[in-house]
Amino acid sequence: MFLIRYLKTSFQLKEMIYRTKESTFKVFIYFIILGLISVFPMNYLIVKEQGWKLSFIESAFARETPDWDLPNDCFIEFNQLFCSTNEETIVTHQGITFIFNYQGGGYEKIDKQIILGKHEIIYTSNQAEMKGTYRGFTTRYQFSDVNLLDSQAKAEAMIDFGRRVENSFSRYIVFYSLLVNTVVMIATNLLLVFLLTLVIQLFRFGYSSFFTYRESFNFIVFATGIPSILNFIIGLFMPAVSNVIFSMSLGLIVMLVMLIYGKKRFA
Repeated sequence: MFLIRYLKTSFQLKEMIYRTKESTFKVFIYFIILGLISVFPMNYLIVKEQGWKLSFIESAFARETPDWDLPNDCFIEFNQLFCSTNEETIVTHQGITFIFNYQGGGYEKIDKQIILGKHEIIYTSNQAEMKGTYRGFTTRYQFSDVNLLDSQAKAEAMIDFGRRVENSFSRYIVFYSLLVNTVVMIATNLLLVFLLTLVIQLFRFGYSSFFTYRESFNFIVFATGIPSILNFIIGLFMPAVSNVIFSMSLGLIVMLVMLIYGKKRFA
């Protein structure tokens, strides 16, 4: 399989400078696979930490306790919101709009809006929206119990309520976080590959013949093999510095291969 062959080439510094006439499409597929490998440690951390938290709800309640009560006639149990009436309650706190006991009929997708319906919680931000269940509420949650607490206990309970609402979107947040992190990291690595592809074209002034731009791209992608594996290994222990290691090791490998084998290749 070409992926195994390409991986072997990535570990043979002397050979990668000669394997540049491979199919660019296949080389790009190889680059994507390497990108998924190198980004795995960070993605694992995202899953472990349940994604990038919304945090603004909990933070808003931590900064200031709302001056309103939760609807007394409602409680959450069995992944549903139960209310004794069909009356909606709309309140705001520090720029966040909350609609409790949402009855349907449509809603405007305004910024920072939390809509609590019978079976789902909806978060809207301008024209975007995210839907979650009540999975953040693992036991029966009686709104009236929170309202009866004294000021200090109620403040802590409202912070906990905000945290539970945010946790209700955890599955969607994890997926979104994984998608964004993967796309951003692979795109960043691809940009680095393109920049190095342009940089090594400067070597052509010292030789009568040299790589075409396509061959330069293939060469740089082969050179990402070792950095990607290093990124994977180091990222499992120190994810914060793994991308720095990738960039430095890639630049070092390209420079060493060109200095050591370049003259023989383009003689």
